[in-house]
Amino acid sequence: MPLPLASLLALPVQDRAPLDALVSEHAVRQALTAEGHHVAHFGLWAVRRRARRQDPLERVLRQPKDWTWVVLAPVPPVQLSATDTTLLARTTRGLHGVRYVQWTAHEQTLDFTAWSLRTTVVRGAPILMPGPATPEGRLKLPPGPLLPDLSRWSSVPDETLGAALIESAYIERVAAANLGAFTNVDILALAGETPVVIEVKRRARTDDRATDPLTMTTTQAGTLGHLKAAGCDVHVAVLVVPKGSTWQPEAALQRGTWRAGAPVIRPGWGEMHVDLLGPVNPLSLAGLRQAAAESAPAQRPIPPDSGRSTLAKRPHRPSPPPRLPPALPAPRPWRPDTWEDTELLSLWARTPVRLGGRTYPHAAGAYLAARTLDQTVREALTGVMDRRAALNVARPSAERPDWLAVRDQAVAEILRVAYRGERGTALVATLPLLLVDAPVFSPLLDGLQGRAGLDQVLQLRGHLARDVAEQARDGCGHCAFAGPAPWPGFVRCAHPREAAEALQCVGLT
Repeated sequence: MPLPLASLLALPVQDRAPLDALVSEHAVRQALTAEGHHVAHFGLWAVRRRARRQDPLERVLRQPKDWTWVVLAPVPPVQLSATDTTLLARTTRGLHGVRYVQWTAHEQTLDFTAWSLRTTVVRGAPILMPGPATPEGRLKLPPGPLLPDLSRWSSVPDETLGAALIESAYIERVAAANLGAFTNVDILALAGETPVVIEVKRRARTDDRATDPLTMTTTQAGTLGHLKAAGCDVHVAVLVVPKGSTWQPEAALQRGTWRAGAPVIRPGWGEMHVDLLGPVNPLSLAGLRQAAAESAPAQRPIPPDSGRSTLAKRPHRPSPPPRLPPALPAPRPWRPDTWEDTELLSLWARTPVRLGGRTYPHAAGAYLAARTLDQTVREALTGVMDRRAALNVARPSAERPDWLAVRDQAVAEILRVAYRGERGTALVATLPLLLVDAPVFSPLLDGLQGRAGLDQVLQLRGHLARDVAEQARDGCGHCAFAGPAPWPGFVRCAHPREAAEALQCVGLT
């Protein structure tokens, strides 16, 4: 069955830049195939599950990077070709948290099935060990045009274009990964017995700035670092095109120049910049390896010891032991604990929310009603209490055209109504504790659940605490309650040390 490219292209996205990148990636794939290397027929994605921690000490000092890996393919793991199986086993041998997801495309839906994936070594060769299959979910596709316009990516095969659209739809809508916390491996190939990873970039530059270094995000830098530590041969290929030619990716590919890149990780924060090396013409893996070898600093050989010395040897005197300064106990910084009351932060708590002339039993029901213009669905959601029933009622309805523009405003209004009276007082009483993200239920609730919804709750808590502080007489008067911070409300507070002193600033003691 052909892939539903029209319905996949009808999914709402921010821009078409990832699809334009497929043109240059396909050129690299053709160059590797012409050299005789095997290019993977599956997709490999890296997802950072805890990319935005609330704890400032761990986020700034430790910089935790919890990478998980997702393999996406149209066939189950036992039906992969022998070469793809060998490539996947050698690549994931040094990685942890690998999941294999099979996608099945229908006319209006996408079905996903997942396996946990492990690797073991038998007689010196790594082999795959998939776990039991579990249903991952189903994604409904919107209706698309009868004849989609694919002229912008004419050189990319329909199978490659459809697979890229399905993989991005799974990562963004089913896996619900945070924006900026995921990236895919552009090119994964097998050269002999070594897995090869090539990061493909395209930049529009003038002639005088053609060799300026590029920047990579922390997620991209960490992904390449993990793959290199796992034994992969990592390279960067950059297509430098003239200014004003990016709106035609096919023409830009003909006018551009391929250059090799040397990725360098900056110390301290983990960002990566890529120094552009000489041009690689024609584009090939051998050319990328040669450019990387030529850019490596040469090491001067150590001259052999001749056994003769013109200087008189001084008598050896033992050095005195070093005098260490007395150890001082380091003060332990105070930081607030976390608040894990799921009932207070639950989207399905029985709290009547009146919105648009109707009263809904909980905040999630009001949100599901706000995202659609179907009056029948809105009326049905007023009497649905069960979580699964509410999602089943809202799932067939179409999303309103201006939903992305009004979503944040709708979430703020729903939370303002949901946290009135005693619930608002209970929310302010959680200060200065850190709130924990509510569980993720469905992509239909994006914007109200997860990190985005938690940011709205934190901002609302800051506004409510500011109102309480204005009415109190013993507040310090220096608190920025609504400011963006790990625990909003105590950024410039005069008493940020203990919980009792902090609550005194808002008149709660």
